[in-house]
Amino acid sequence: MPKPLFEFFEFIAEELASTESMVITREDFRINDDGDSPLLETLMKDLKATGLDDTIPRAVKTLQEHFESKDAQLPFEYAQETGRFTARDSEFLSFVNNMRNMRSIGKRSRDFECQVAIRLCQRASGAVHRVGFPRDEKKTRRDFNAYLQTLGFGGPVLLGNKEKDGGLDILWLLPIGSIPHRPIVSVQCKNGEFNIEEADVSVSASSRSLSQHSGLQEPVHVPCVLFNDYVYPQILTPKKLNFVPLGLTDLATMGQKCTVKLI
Repeated sequence: MPKPLFEFFEFIAEELASTESMVITREDFRINDDGDSPLLETLMKDLKATGLDDTIPRAVKTLQEHFESKDAQLPFEYAQETGRFTARDSEFLSFVNNMRNMRSIGKRSRDFECQVAIRLCQRASGAVHRVGFPRDEKKTRRDFNAYLQTLGFGGPVLLGNKEKDGGLDILWLLPIGSIPHRPIVSVQCKNGEFNIEEADVSVSASSRSLSQHSGLQEPVHVPCVLFNDYVYPQILTPKKLNFVPLGLTDLATMGQKCTVKLI
């Protein structure tokens, strides 16, 4: 599941951002001066397609499998006979297109966090708090620490003048237990491509802050790092991680929010 697959996905998202349905063929995929499509040719090799005409259906099928691994639905439908793509989840496709346009732009990091928090709330249940820096409210150290106390933190999180948010971006309080015995999913946001070294630094800082929680020990909470990118097995280290790696498709609309299986 190579990176070009998600370049293909973002191309589709961009095209469907302006219209609900359209025919997209191999001629539409970033043809160079020689009349070739480097993206489709790379995908053809990566997906072991029999030819360029077979590449688009295989790419769609592989994306379908990727979204299913996230318990989500592919946000568009594809008719192989006509080459027509039809938006199934226009809101998510628009979200992806917006994220692509702000990726790796430092001054858009706050916007990225806020959009992730809003999108997470659509997928999750419980309460989502965006607490990263800069903030429109709770700007002082005293006000910020007081706000975190309402979420179950006991000791102050910001202890020095250099700390802006204690390494916390988004706090998702799960809908189980009651404060201060309600577990927290800490989502660190990175407005750039996947980078495990950056994730390690973020998790270290957020873990120290989570240790200030008054009701639950730090290992009870769940550290996550969400990149403005896509997370798939081939991009990850074979070593065990101390955080949950997330990408944009982890914010896709779920096919079913909750399932029950009694065995």
